[in-house]
Amino acid sequence: MTLHRRNALKGIGGITTLTVAGCLGGLLGGGDQGTMLWTQFEAGEENSLEEHLGTFNEGRDDEMNAENISEMESQLETALPASNGPHTFAWAHDWIGQYHEQDFVYDAADDIGVDLESTFTEAAAQAVQWDGAVHGLPYAAETVSLMYNPDLVDGPPETLSEMVEVMEDHYDPDNNQYGLSVPAIETYFVSAFLNAFGGTVFDEENGELGIEDDAFIEGIELLESSIWPYVAEDPSPESQIPTFSEGNAPYAINGPWQISSFRDAGVDATVAPLPDIDGGEPSPYTGVQTWYFTTQLESADDTALETTLEWAEWYTTTEDVILSNAQDHGLIPVHQEYTQSDELGDDVEAFAQTVEMGVPLPTDPKIGDVWTPVKDGLQRVFNGQSSADESMATAAEEIRSRWD
Repeated sequence: MTLHRRNALKGIGGITTLTVAGCLGGLLGGGDQGTMLWTQFEAGEENSLEEHLGTFNEGRDDEMNAENISEMESQLETALPASNGPHTFAWAHDWIGQYHEQDFVYDAADDIGVDLESTFTEAAAQAVQWDGAVHGLPYAAETVSLMYNPDLVDGPPETLSEMVEVMEDHYDPDNNQYGLSVPAIETYFVSAFLNAFGGTVFDEENGELGIEDDAFIEGIELLESSIWPYVAEDPSPESQIPTFSEGNAPYAINGPWQISSFRDAGVDATVAPLPDIDGGEPSPYTGVQTWYFTTQLESADDTALETTLEWAEWYTTTEDVILSNAQDHGLIPVHQEYTQSDELGDDVEAFAQTVEMGVPLPTDPKIGDVWTPVKDGLQRVFNGQSSADESMATAAEEIRSRWD
């Protein structure tokens, strides 16, 4: 099981097919689907993808087809071993190590037509490689950050203490009013607090867990005292996201993929850096959005391989795509020619400040066994079933049993 980031947001609804290339086959096979990509995008990003696909496919004999699905992880783990999966899919870089070990990804080192090191930022170029293999091309950096509703507050808080005061003023659960909207037990969304005192879920340098360390426990206790008291009783995304989109909370912590949905709902979601933390520093997990190359390419014909590579290269290097992702969705460019562009917009500037605070998501294959026990542990603490110490000890025992 891997870290649920957009899975946590998608939550509602099933499979949606983008029809820019005509009628597609069933999700997991049942006929030739042609060259295929999968995404798990929110509505705004999905609409942009449809436009980009229309441009890319114009005049092509082999068009790139697309499916927007829920539960990307479980679908891939079913489809790829059965040779019914996509040729490429979009996700953050944190699956690279695990999928390399599982033989889910294709090594395109000898096939790609772009030089990673001279085209992309150093962090992005490294993010798509594992053990000498190139398993995708990067197109954006992202993390979660603070958003505020300017109809409810004048501006963002500079410190967490200031933010708590505002949340207290707005918290009135009897009238469906809360201080904050955040998927409260999803590790990725609250990582800025969990990591605030130098803690970490997993130490990649020595391959050891960090969830029992004092610094990590202190981060959970910060959540207990300063964040969780002001959110809706249900910590799930299905409950938390409407809290902000319906104007019932001054603040949200979420990622760039959610901006357009908030704004389409009528909330002028304004992005800001995360506030300072007394005695620590907000340190959220950061990701590099990637077009992965799957092992579906190993048995694909030359046409499908060529289309997949050309799509990834076109998407990650085309100015209109890069600027659209930045201006419309707050995605931070990782193409070297655009990282300092003055056309990126305020959203990107704010998210970029938060990315500077953060640390990359772990990519070690062992991390796949970590996320669910940690989330379950946070759930126990959130519900008052056990202390942070006790809950993380239980989670650590489960994780190590999986590793043995």
